[in-house]
Amino acid sequence: MSKVRMATVHNADLQTVRDYLPSNYKAYTDPFGGHIVINGVDQAGWTLDEYVIPRLASGLIVAKEFNYEEK
Repeated sequence: MSKVRMATVHNADLQTVRDYLPSNYKAYTDPFGGHIVINGVDQAGWTLDEYVIPRLASGLIVAKEFNYEEK
């Protein structure tokens, strides 16, 4: 089973973030924190750290990965 990876974005609107994502990653607004959360599974080279985060950065959107299993 593939691991779900997640990141947060604080400096962009939801639709803009969605426009940058490949189909294996989704974005939604966190109802508790008000920021955008990205989640998905790495697939066929479309990875969070090597594709999604750099692609967002090309549009001056800062995304930071987090591990929801960390305490």
